[in-house]
Amino acid sequence: MDKGLPDTKPFAPFEWMLAMRYLRARRREGFISVISLFSFLGILLGVATLIVVMSVLNGFRAELLDKILGFQGHASVYSADLNPLQNYQDIAARLEKIPGVVRVTPLVEGQAMASSLRNNTGALVRGISEADIEKLPSIVNENLRTALKEEGVPDDPPSFKGFDASEGVAIGERMAWRHQLGLGSTLTIISPEGPETIVGNAPRIRDYPVVAIFKVGMSDYDENVIYMPLVEAQDYFVTEEGVNQIEVTVENPDDIEALILPLREASGEGMAVQTWKQRNLTFFNALAVERNVMFLVLTMIILVAALNIISGLIMLVKDKGRDIAILRTMGATRGAIQRVFFITGAAIGTAGTIGGFIVGLLICLNVERIRQFISWISGVDPFNPELYYLAQLPAKMEVGQTLLIVGMALALSLGATLYPSWRAAKLMVYPGEIVALVGQSGSGKSSLLHIAGLLEAPTSGEVLIAGRNCSELDDMARTRIRRIGVGFVYQFHHLLPEFSAIENVVIPQLIAGATKAAAKARAEELLIRLGLGERLEHRPAELSGGEQQRVAIARAIANRPLLLLADEPTGNLDPATAARVHNELLRLIREEGLGALVATHNHDLAAGMTRIARLDQGRIFEA
Repeated sequence: MDKGLPDTKPFAPFEWMLAMRYLRARRREGFISVISLFSFLGILLGVATLIVVMSVLNGFRAELLDKILGFQGHASVYSADLNPLQNYQDIAARLEKIPGVVRVTPLVEGQAMASSLRNNTGALVRGISEADIEKLPSIVNENLRTALKEEGVPDDPPSFKGFDASEGVAIGERMAWRHQLGLGSTLTIISPEGPETIVGNAPRIRDYPVVAIFKVGMSDYDENVIYMPLVEAQDYFVTEEGVNQIEVTVENPDDIEALILPLREASGEGMAVQTWKQRNLTFFNALAVERNVMFLVLTMIILVAALNIISGLIMLVKDKGRDIAILRTMGATRGAIQRVFFITGAAIGTAGTIGGFIVGLLICLNVERIRQFISWISGVDPFNPELYYLAQLPAKMEVGQTLLIVGMALALSLGATLYPSWRAAKLMVYPGEIVALVGQSGSGKSSLLHIAGLLEAPTSGEVLIAGRNCSELDDMARTRIRRIGVGFVYQFHHLLPEFSAIENVVIPQLIAGATKAAAKARAEELLIRLGLGERLEHRPAELSGGEQQRVAIARAIANRPLLLLADEPTGNLDPATAARVHNELLRLIREEGLGALVATHNHDLAAGMTRIARLDQGRIFEA
């Protein structure tokens, strides 16, 4: 029987049509629609928030890393006993020859106090040569201001040319603001490590003109670092002609571990090497922990939204239980029912994920403008540079991480649909929905029609359709036969309420594999033959009882089944309407050449049929 029968492919058009219609809830299903809306918004906000927060944390880490490495170098070489390096030129020359080393910078570094008429603050003084400071991209940028050609007069363009001979210092912008200093002003530097006297060490106090003001963009450096000519620093910190460390900059900072051994070998015995990762280990580990924790916490938002999808779909499945039963009798497989509700839930999750990605992308691209707007509205800077080190809010979207977030949201959303859709597919046609033959209540008419329609398997005996025993077939084979070989008409019309009259007749044909155009033409032909040509686009609620039952008849025979099973098709109609519907049913059955089995309590109607069969105590008798 099923040989050569068309079979619908997964995610067929009728499955999409049903799923999309179920998404547009009617008034009585408004609560389900609200749950779906909140699920959509929850996933949208969860994905957007996760993308924005992770991008800001990535940008924060990247900016800090760029500022720190641009300021401190990637590795420091120093004496293990912390004594000044007197032969630093030779060591620097050997270090420069190592493959992968970009720059070598000798430094004299020490702690001091910066004092002015306005303030006293701690400072890190770094002695550096003119040639080396000009190579620092974090210092030499568009924010640099210098006054080296003429005291107090800004250079145009700014340059560190003449820095070695200036006997002045370069300070950060925030330090200049705190001390109310400008180019040409005097800054006093005080160190506790001064000359020894009979009462102990006297502090070393010297005045230096401010010859340059720089802005790194990291508040800790802009507020606390002072650059001084190397010769001045050697004299101030009494290192004679030596330096206390050599900073090394490499091509790939992330692979600095591979250069530790070459750096030690080139620097010689008694030397130590410290990388930027070792120097900032606690800081960047804390950032990594914070990023991972935020990812887990914000993922919970998406998870909650996914759980809302589950609850919404379960309620929808419960509400559509009758529709599921009808679709199963039309020939829809369990897999098709499952896919309908899978599509419904997946549409919510996919739309929310895409919307969240777009919102997150827009926020990341405009995050600094948003920060400034919030600051302007509230009068409070939500990103205080004194607390967050950086002067502006960074955001860096990583492709891999963003794809992970989107993929995770889709996986949670799609996974949330599996149980409700499986539950929908497990809903069988309810016992008692199909009644067949003439007989008393409880005589077994329901069970017989279930068996004849291949909805149930018999405990004994055989079901033959077109000469083939169908009683031992699996569910898929029975569904294929029922899809095109058997039609059902019920006492109640059981039309799908979301669909118009013509759509109710089109759907079983789509399930059977017909094209939409052919299905629509067949549906229109049947409805016109049944006198419903003017009611094609009306929904069931807009039709009379007789019109509803005629649509149900057209639906039952749309696929030209071999067998039509009718259960009290006129039982809910008034006598006049019942007679008209009954006559139209018999006329169509004869015109279509169908074999029909009609269950009825109306013996007058039964008398107009070819034969009458009576079911009594499980046995069928010819009347």
